[in-house]
Amino acid sequence: MHAREAIMPDSGHHPPHRPMNDAAPGTSADSTPPYPSTLLTDSYSEGPRKVVVVRGEVDYETAPALTAAVREALRTSADGVDLDLDAVRFWDCSALNALLRLRREALAHGKTVTVRSASRFVRRVLTLTGTSPLFRLPGGGTDAMA
Repeated sequence: MHAREAIMPDSGHHPPHRPMNDAAPGTSADSTPPYPSTLLTDSYSEGPRKVVVVRGEVDYETAPALTAAVREALRTSADGVDLDLDAVRFWDCSALNALLRLRREALAHGKTVTVRSASRFVRRVLTLTGTSPLFRLPGGGTDAMA
């Protein structure tokens, strides 16, 4: 793995999609939630393409880090970027918008952005919005979002 980036939002950050009190019955609401809003990215070359592995949550605070990682991978690849989103625990419309913008940028340079594998969170958003066909592997390869 060549590149790694971690994003940790302010400690007072509570995304609007999650309740502020996530405590399980019998536990304190002051305890640390089981999911810090963190995004980790790694990238490596695989032939003429770059693979970007994303772990954590992609929301309005971490989508810029996703954009930066994929944009850098696009810049240094010959054919494009394959995304491994299997370890993504949260994916919202900010993440989808970032991915759609990156796809447009890649196509403008004769490259592609594909989703090699996706967590159920990513698959759900891509399926509900009808955008999953935009990120399939070229040439009819395995569909990671089926």
